[in-house]
Amino acid sequence: MRLLVLGASGFVGRECVRAAIRRGHSVMAIGGKSTLALPSQVETRRLDLAEPGLRGLERLMLDVFPGGVINAAALSAVGDCERDPSASESLNSHLPRRLAELSHHVGARLIHLSTDMVFDGERGRYRSTDQPNPLNTYGKHKVEGERGVLAAAGRDGCVLRSTPVSGNTPKGDRSIHERLFREWVAGGVSALFTEEIRQPVPASNLADACVELAERDNLSGLFHWGGAESLSRHELGVRIARRFGLEPEGLVRPITYGDVPGLGRRPRDLSVELHPLEGKLRTRPASLEALLDELEVPVGCEEWWRQRTGGEVVRRLTQGIDF
Repeated sequence: MRLLVLGASGFVGRECVRAAIRRGHSVMAIGGKSTLALPSQVETRRLDLAEPGLRGLERLMLDVFPGGVINAAALSAVGDCERDPSASESLNSHLPRRLAELSHHVGARLIHLSTDMVFDGERGRYRSTDQPNPLNTYGKHKVEGERGVLAAAGRDGCVLRSTPVSGNTPKGDRSIHERLFREWVAGGVSALFTEEIRQPVPASNLADACVELAERDNLSGLFHWGGAESLSRHELGVRIARRFGLEPEGLVRPITYGDVPGLGRRPRDLSVELHPLEGKLRTRPASLEALLDELEVPVGCEEWWRQRTGGEVVRRLTQGIDF
């Protein structure tokens, strides 16, 4: 299949490209200006996905006529969405709907990535049929994007809500374990919430699910995907430290929402039900142990880690290419 991957300069998009190549597809990766670890045979394009009218995207879709599209493009940092709601609306709401219209026009299967943050976190174990109630601009615009995709793409469209993504990035600064390491190397102690319950998923596992969905034209609509286990951000920080042979004491400490003045309302439990999708895909939800096993010492943190543990760093990332 000819697959178009939008957001390939991002964490999840990069992994979707890799997964598609592993599964024998021809891939065109659409990204920005980041240097990425991607196979050398991948065709790449730069495209402004926030362009008014999205004429560039329209021309590309009509030129390429892909068999499938995976949309991993988004403005996903909650704080950035609050500071620039216009940019959030463009990428998280307008882009998905227009992409769905174009995909339907060329007969392409569309897999659009959304988020568990469409829920308010009051009760957890959310089903895909539960009513969204987002607490922030990011979640609100992602809900709009979901509805646009489902309305415009019809049976060609699939919305996949994901939980927080974990893994290794070329610069070592994007995923949670990399941000923790940066703080530890700088001499800090990571204050992590005990109330924020999520289901972290390896980026590679999420990418496999996306590509398999692109292959499965009998699956459409709205689904959830995430890791097999739910835990608090503090618990995850402890497990990450131990995975690298580090003592959590002195590196992470528990805090509650009440410990942070003026924090505002935040979701407490965003755990989700993976049924019915987990029973339909060959890709299986990843265990926490599998997630932890994939993690590597981030780039730039090697010497600090060696001094702490006496270990040797192993790298599995491939060489990058520049968009």
